[in-house]
Amino acid sequence: MDMRGFLLFGHVLGLALWFGVTLTLALLSARARKTGDAGCMAFTYRAGHEILKGPGLIGMLLTIITGFGLAGVGGWGFFRVFPDHWLFQMQVLGTLAFLLALFIQIPNSGRLARAAEAAATAGEESTVFQKFRKRHAIVSSVNGALLLIIILLGTLRPG
Repeated sequence: MDMRGFLLFGHVLGLALWFGVTLTLALLSARARKTGDAGCMAFTYRAGHEILKGPGLIGMLLTIITGFGLAGVGGWGFFRVFPDHWLFQMQVLGTLAFLLALFIQIPNSGRLARAAEAAATAGEESTVFQKFRKRHAIVSSVNGALLLIIILLGTLRPG
């Protein structure tokens, strides 16, 4: 296997891990919320935070590092609009999704987990918990949409 094949494998593996964690956490959070059990929600948000900062972060880093490696090995360059506009869009959206996850989604998931544990102990949802839950839902949805767009750009690219 040549370097391009190795980087492409790592890139697809990282993206699958990143998107898989994002989708799984969305489904688990919705299911835990439906139960109405504060203990179940606290556990789900705590586990979600650990999964996001563990395998999720590994997938994010693997995707970003191998993506820029692919651009360098392929001779496409970094953040060049022409001639490969699909690659430029993937680089911009991927970097944006990575920064969004790193600086907003992961820290917010930790705060959400702590607020959920406090709500489970107190027996009622606080406004702080609701604020973090709403922010987490919005940021995760935006990040998931960005990842879907990136997957479409990579799949439907010319050539």
